[in-house]
Amino acid sequence: MCISCAPKGPEPWRQKHKVEFFVENQSKRTALFTELVGRGAIEFKWSDDKGTHKEQGELDFWKQGDAISMRVSKLGELLAWFGGEGKDFWFFDMMGDEPTLTVGGQQGMFNDIEVALVLLGLVPVPKLDASVNNEVFNSIDAQGRKWSATYEFEKHRPLHITMKEGDHEAEAKHLTGILVEIDNKHELYWPETGGNIDLTDNQGNTKIKIAFSFLSTIVVDEPMDRVFDLEYLKSALKPQHVLQGK
Repeated sequence: MCISCAPKGPEPWRQKHKVEFFVENQSKRTALFTELVGRGAIEFKWSDDKGTHKEQGELDFWKQGDAISMRVSKLGELLAWFGGEGKDFWFFDMMGDEPTLTVGGQQGMFNDIEVALVLLGLVPVPKLDASVNNEVFNSIDAQGRKWSATYEFEKHRPLHITMKEGDHEAEAKHLTGILVEIDNKHELYWPETGGNIDLTDNQGNTKIKIAFSFLSTIVVDEPMDRVFDLEYLKSALKPQHVLQGK
């Protein structure tokens, strides 16, 4: 019998999810991520007026509301500290002979915190004008940026998220997941998010690799009142130059 000539059976049935499925599950998954602390490793590459830079180190990560703060160090020496909220972005570069603070601008790591939070999977992809095609969630946000995302269907963590706005493109590949510790909940009920994430952004030729070893919503012993305070960080880190980003 010619196997190739045998009649083919029906295509395997696949669940087709609607917009509401993705919106509800992402809202539920991230609902308790208002405040976070994380530890891990980071590798980052970016370009600015001084050329192309690449560095790696240990990562301390904090999130509070729509703000993030990320400290990078190696063997106890501070290399960089960057963060902000919305489009208010700041970056302490401690790797040169003269420590420099850059505030705002398009060339830099995570220069749009709102976009960064979505790419990191810590807030849902915007749901305005949303649709689903072949299990890919697509939407356009209030700023006209186009989003697409795919998710794992058991824990609903992101697998791949992209954002396009004109010539600006950013992408996050969530290679593995990590459970996020929730106070007073057994780990069987902890939500999952990206644990090993590769991010790229064509603004400033930015590439970031993050490998979280720990993420928690328990921040009671964390310096949350200081790590988001730019004026405090300026007084503590004492940059020799303060620049306005381009």
